[in-house]
Amino acid sequence: MRRNRTPARVLAVSSQVVYGPVGNSAAVPGMQKLGLDVLALPTVLLSNHPGHGSPVRQVIAAKTMTAMLERVADHGWLDGLAGVITGYFADAAQVEVAAEAIAQLKAADPDLLYVCDPILGDDNPGLYVPEEVARAIGSRLVPLADVITPNRFELSWLAGADVTGPASAVQPARSLAPRCLATSVPASDDGIATMLIGGDTVWVVETRRRAQVPHGTGDLLSGLFLAHLVGGREGREALALSLGAVEAVLDASRGSDALDLAAIPALPGDRLSVQPLEVRA
Repeated sequence: MRRNRTPARVLAVSSQVVYGPVGNSAAVPGMQKLGLDVLALPTVLLSNHPGHGSPVRQVIAAKTMTAMLERVADHGWLDGLAGVITGYFADAAQVEVAAEAIAQLKAADPDLLYVCDPILGDDNPGLYVPEEVARAIGSRLVPLADVITPNRFELSWLAGADVTGPASAVQPARSLAPRCLATSVPASDDGIATMLIGGDTVWVVETRRRAQVPHGTGDLLSGLFLAHLVGGREGREALALSLGAVEAVLDASRGSDALDLAAIPALPGDRLSVQPLEVRA
């Protein structure tokens, strides 16, 4: 369990958008709602998610990211970080900057919690980052992670395995990181599973499949999960609370093309039913 800090500070490295919260624009408000002090470092600035049409796009150069991190460190603002979360990267050089920074931070504080959201792609259209970025995330960031939060496609791609349901997700997840929060795993005909896989323990929450979901739910879930872990909650409860909050946001966002982040509960809300999954070795 993390030692208490008031308020706990985390570093979040991902995309930033003007409209339609995804990346840091989805994860950071969730973490702030739960009381974290978040240092948000953008990898790319977008007018909107590409799902809303072609965006205006400005990639943050890797050397600029390095300079920003160095200046923040010079002021002592990286001292005592409770955690780091990474998400979308626009090029492999950015991944290298993040990997070097995280390795240094973890060397200085082995208790630092690093959550890697390996944003590579989805079942449709497959990879939506260049393959060199996907491979850099897999080789440089995933090995540093305490927790990874891939969707079904990303878990399959990173592990080189065919993930078709909850049972087939377990060994690929165990091969990648100490803990894996796997999302969008096919379950029943009208449900999808979110799984927390760590060591010999596997926890599963099944939620109903929704016809249309705004972009950014994975980013939001990863940020909330990190916040609950930093706050001292165990994995099972962190999963139940995080996914419960995402479901509340999705209910409030019904009929919209963007997440209603005002619906994120400031205090622990509904805990979804989390069940153990028995998996034969």
